[in-house]
Amino acid sequence: MEETAHIVIGWIRDVGANSDIDITTETELIEYGVLDSLAILNLVSFLEEEFRLVVPIEEFVPENFKTPAAVATMVARLM
Repeated sequence: MEETAHIVIGWIRDVGANSDIDITTETELIEYGVLDSLAILNLVSFLEEEFRLVVPIEEFVPENFKTPAAVATMVARLM
């Protein structure tokens, strides 16, 4: 799962979301304004393509996008 978390961190850096923050696997993405609702939709689109999975609407809860590690846990569960 750590590899997945680093893929998420790479995506965040590539899209330039709040580049003033040093993002780690435990960075609070929503709290620090790294992810907003539009960024979450873009991230989900990336995850679906990158990992060939579908993120059901029930998974669109803040807990799943709290940190890169939380995103990785969700991806692992959906794979």
